[in-house]
Amino acid sequence: MTPTRRTFLTTAFGATLALAAPGTASAATSPAAQATPTASATGGTGTTYYVDSQSGNDTADGTTPTTPWRTLPRVNQHTFQPGDTLRFATNRTWTGQLAPKGSGTAAAPVTVTSYGTGTKPLLAGNAAVPSTVLLENLKHWTLDGLEVTNGTGGTSWRTGVEVRAKDIGPVPGIVLRNLYVHGMDGIAQVGKGNIGSAGILVNVRGNTTPTYFTGMLIENNEIADTKAYGITTWSTWMRREGWNELWGELGIPTTEYGTFTPSTGLVIRNNYVHDVGSGGINPNQVADTLIEYNTVARPTSTTTNVGIWWSGADRTTVQFNEVYGTRFGGRGLDCTAFDADASSHDSLIQYNYSHDNGGGFFISVSLGTAPASAVIRYNISQHDGNEIFTFSTNTDGVDIYNNTIYVAPTSTSARPLYKIAQVYHNPKNVTFRNNLIVNQAKLAYDTAGITYRNNLYAGGPVPPDTAALTGAPKLTAPGTATSRNDLAGYKPLSGSAAIAAGLAISGNGGRDILGAALPTASAPDIGAVQAAPGSQGAPVASTTLGTGQGSIAAIVDGSDATSWGSKDPAVLPGTVTVDLRTARTVGSVTLATHFGQGQGFTKVDVQTWDGSTWTTRLTDAALTWNSNTATVERRTLTLPAPVTTSQVRLVVKAANTQWGNVALNELTVA
Repeated sequence: MTPTRRTFLTTAFGATLALAAPGTASAATSPAAQATPTASATGGTGTTYYVDSQSGNDTADGTTPTTPWRTLPRVNQHTFQPGDTLRFATNRTWTGQLAPKGSGTAAAPVTVTSYGTGTKPLLAGNAAVPSTVLLENLKHWTLDGLEVTNGTGGTSWRTGVEVRAKDIGPVPGIVLRNLYVHGMDGIAQVGKGNIGSAGILVNVRGNTTPTYFTGMLIENNEIADTKAYGITTWSTWMRREGWNELWGELGIPTTEYGTFTPSTGLVIRNNYVHDVGSGGINPNQVADTLIEYNTVARPTSTTTNVGIWWSGADRTTVQFNEVYGTRFGGRGLDCTAFDADASSHDSLIQYNYSHDNGGGFFISVSLGTAPASAVIRYNISQHDGNEIFTFSTNTDGVDIYNNTIYVAPTSTSARPLYKIAQVYHNPKNVTFRNNLIVNQAKLAYDTAGITYRNNLYAGGPVPPDTAALTGAPKLTAPGTATSRNDLAGYKPLSGSAAIAAGLAISGNGGRDILGAALPTASAPDIGAVQAAPGSQGAPVASTTLGTGQGSIAAIVDGSDATSWGSKDPAVLPGTVTVDLRTARTVGSVTLATHFGQGQGFTKVDVQTWDGSTWTTRLTDAALTWNSNTATVERRTLTLPAPVTTSQVRLVVKAANTQWGNVALNELTVA
């Protein structure tokens, strides 16, 4: 099945990221003091507490800027209440771990932020604690505007901000924003990575009470210089589809894992993740996650990982991101910009800009019995290396359409180059449609498990494609983009073979990567950027046999995953017509059908329209189908001579009617 197509359109949030200068820390502690209620920063009932590492006093009440607390241990003694606000003084540094207690509510969260003017408050773990900030079993907490470090140059794995929950059920309302998290210790050695260490780490442990985060927001943060991950989430509630435990470096006993219970509604937005040793952004055990407007630069510096990847994930949307500079780790390894990984269903990757990645643009791979399925549309890949697309174990149902791929000549590429599409371990149901591929390196295409349909190939070999286009793409300034906001160079110019040459694909998101509306009454352009609404209409199908299942439009949408079935019983003879909406030279007609022995056409006439009458080109053409399964078979009928026509019609004279109806997945002319 084609993965569900979804569209999320949101506005990017700007962020100002200030680098904080170190101050002076104090480790003094004192008994707890009572606080006086004041108005909280959230506008709800609560108390505001102040902390100053230079002028504070842990015996003070902490409730005014003139009577602040001094140390993190004093803060950790306190149990915060709904609506409370904890403010750290700017231009100050604290060492150790912030591990507060107490929870907020949806109406009155607990907020940690700053006061004063100047650089962000700096919380420095100094590699003495596993994580500098630890929110454990807390609900409705917001961290906003802090600087966090945790390193001294050692090799012990360290984390900046850790959000942890165990056996407490749903955990709502965690917000992490405007943080500068950097300098995490770990092993800076190729092949060494640890998903238990990150700038921001979100994890769920336990197996007695299903536990998961809801509505978490991670936005406007800068994550840098971590030896492991930038942002990652995972959960021991992950067992499904033959995947029964997480990664060995976590050291979690197999008895702790429970049935898949994902965190829901996670949003990771507008973060700048750069110069990290392993993956940049990596949510695992999640459902309905939105990853957008992030920049991931130079990840995977010491491991074979991915810029943005996800696993144990349902309905993940990845859009408007820029990923670049992944390190090439070798063929057959990761180091791509994007990865739909183990047990990932219905991923949507759209409107992203991938460039200069050593491992390529996209990989899909799974394990157990879990297919990795995805829709990949309206993205641009520029100067990516290695294998631009890689399809590996359990890939099943990846629909790739209207992307633009720009590959430099091998002689000028800064990265090793091997293939446009690389197949490992028998993927299934992978489809390339309406893609514009500028292949100056003349890279090859694997074909096992892949259907190519109506793509524009500029340079290099052309894979088996039932409607390949090879004219000049005539792009404005390809290969010159400098950021996600500088992609106009991929717009087709007048006379481009890409213009109005695309298949009409339903549920296509309605816009291109630049925001231009896609035509609704005409054919779209090939590639990720629309020049202008097409002047010719998209092909239209019709039939006299009626419709009992699906839609007759399915036979011209370029996808084998959609199909049309006639009314039951099918009354023969009947016709199936494709209006090409413009005159084309036609030399053959190809039928694609599944369950052919049960519902496939077996005898047809092929006719073409000359502007006033139908002319029969083939009479009583026989079709034989070999199977009665979901496997799609193709049969091509070649005309005696090519003919210029705007419409093609099949007169169906006989068919297999095991279930009363007849059916067709696709009707292609070439």
